[in-house]
Amino acid sequence: MRVQKQKYNIDEIIPLITATEIRDAYTQGHSQRVAYYAYLLAHTLKLDEEICKNVYVAGLLHDVGKIGIPDNILLKPGKLDTEEFDLIKLHSSISGKIVKTIPHYSYLSEIVAAHHENYDGSGYPLGLKAQEIPVEARLLAISDVFDALTTRRVYRASMPLEKSLAILTEREGKFDPLFLDAFVKMIRKHGVAKEDIEAIKFDALEELRNSFFFLDPLTKSLNRDGLLAILRKSADYEYKAVVALVNIRHFKDYNKLYGLKKGDDLLVQIAKKFQHAFSCKHIMNEPKHHDAYFARIHADKFALLYIGQRVDFIAYKLQEIIGECKKEFGVEITSEIIVKNEKLSHHIENELGYLL
Repeated sequence: MRVQKQKYNIDEIIPLITATEIRDAYTQGHSQRVAYYAYLLAHTLKLDEEICKNVYVAGLLHDVGKIGIPDNILLKPGKLDTEEFDLIKLHSSISGKIVKTIPHYSYLSEIVAAHHENYDGSGYPLGLKAQEIPVEARLLAISDVFDALTTRRVYRASMPLEKSLAILTEREGKFDPLFLDAFVKMIRKHGVAKEDIEAIKFDALEELRNSFFFLDPLTKSLNRDGLLAILRKSADYEYKAVVALVNIRHFKDYNKLYGLKKGDDLLVQIAKKFQHAFSCKHIMNEPKHHDAYFARIHADKFALLYIGQRVDFIAYKLQEIIGECKKEFGVEITSEIIVKNEKLSHHIENELGYLL
């Protein structure tokens, strides 16, 4: 079952949705998919056609409030702290306020504002529970979480269908139990929404944004956040990994002796050597077996991540590059190899991140 855009005369709100999704290319098409799932669920439950219409349009509009969230929070690749999470939670209230100003759809503002309310009362912004939550918002809540689980994010890959459904059912207290049961059966019948859900792509913009967040401006290698993002994604694919920590000894003395400009040039040249020797990638695509990533994690400290490669190969190449650097630049470099023989887990920041 598909929804035709003309059916509800929603052309007037599409530019607003597009403007919101420009902010975060990883959510391109999210609003359309959430609207689709919620509409399909409403029909599956044989709810009134007016509810079906309302939940579809509200699904399109549910995240427009994210336009008011600062980039450094909305696009943060790691875990949000308490203050940051409190700020991002404001998006549902902002969405409601924006929708209230839209002619013909202002009556949907309370539905939109309530899409993060939980059935057990633990949600936001008002802590509504059970029947206090509008029917449409209860439909959106399930659809919203499911789409977030089954699509790619900057900090992880998309999750498989059954794993996503398992996570939904683990959170059953947060959703209307009748709606959740119907949703699981519906998805097993219809599957995940296909790529033909309409969405404007902003790949070039997202590449520039990734450069801003994940690349070291001096060496053009990954920064610490970029490397951690790749580690988290590698855990989604259950890869094994070798991490080598590389440190330039007495770098402060080098700066004092030759000046900061020479010091910066040294960092750039060393980074180039490692990137070339290991064919390192510096884009945030999904990691693959035998991919290599090189990051500047502190002023004079680098890290090399190699996925699924032999340790003896890494050790040999490291010593080769270290020898070349000593001969060419007159600096000593130390290295430490950390091997994750077991598959990376989703606690990778605790296991390796503290070293970076």
